Amino acid sequence: MKIYGNTSIMQLMQKMRKQNHLPHACLIYGEQGSGRKTLAKYFAMTALCTGDQPPCGSCRNCQKILNGIHPDLIFPEHSGKKQSFSVDTIRAVCRDAIIAPNDSDKKIYLFTDCDHIGIPAQNTLLKLTEEPPEHVILLFTAQDKHVFLSTMLSRMMQFSVCPCSPAETKAALLEHGISSQEAERAIQVYGRNIGLALAWLENPDMQNMTHQAAELTAAIAHGRQYEILKILSNYEHDRARASAFLKLLELQCRDALAVKYTDAVPVGCDRNSAEQLSQVLTLHRTEQMCQAIQTAYEALEASVSTKLALAALGGSLMI
Repeated sequence: MKIYGNTSIMQLMQKMRKQNHLPHACLIYGEQGSGRKTLAKYFAMTALCTGDQPPCGSCRNCQKILNGIHPDLIFPEHSGKKQSFSVDTIRAVCRDAIIAPNDSDKKIYLFTDCDHIGIPAQNTLLKLTEEPPEHVILLFTAQDKHVFLSTMLSRMMQFSVCPCSPAETKAALLEHGISSQEAERAIQVYGRNIGLALAWLENPDMQNMTHQAAELTAAIAHGRQYEILKILSNYEHDRARASAFLKLLELQCRDALAVKYTDAVPVGCDRNSAEQLSQVLTLHRTEQMCQAIQTAYEALEASVSTKLALAALGGSLMI
């Protein structure tokens, strides 16, 4: 399994396996498309590998994980509107955890995309996370570690996934059969995120959204109120697309701040408009804008009228 970037995390996983000190619970977190699930599978291969240099990628266990058929790598089921984990699902995991593994020394439960994991589900998991059977490993992936209770976080080893370099992103895209020209197009938008770059190339709607996010960023920078409201109105009839668009806008604001105050490489969808915005933003104003975007996002999550949430955001984005 080829993984780009995050070499230090993989080396640490290998070292812990070699010393027989793999954690019984760990969280792998980072932005969407950054490779959290890939690293989680790498961890599972490292834990279950029977080769001389785990993970070898060629032993029976590694091959089963790569093919998605290993009986001891278990993916608890998502459910509900937010695709989280129900208390019933967690209870079933707790009951199953006492049963010995099928093919390996370890049994791994991989909870993917825990961004909406609820407090009742976490409380139900708490005892298992604190004192799991010796053969059990719990893996979690999420965009933000703060979705977890502090009591859960204190019982997990945490890995923060780092963005790739543009060169690593291009190498990964070329490996997926993307032409050099198309890869360069994607790198201009998502130069450090392989997953989002691939999704962007395959999804014309996503390409349109990133273009409009860049236009909105420029409109904010130049105080064009009508244009701001017009662009936001394109999303008032689709809650899911509106939420996705707000995530792009949040990246743009973050990049504007990074360009102004740090040497960080932008990771949003358009560097040029982010630079325009950075020229007129203060730190305080950036914080206000990010809070306004977060408020709008939370309103959409709470089923507030999409039209009203975006209209309120439009007024808050004026500099």
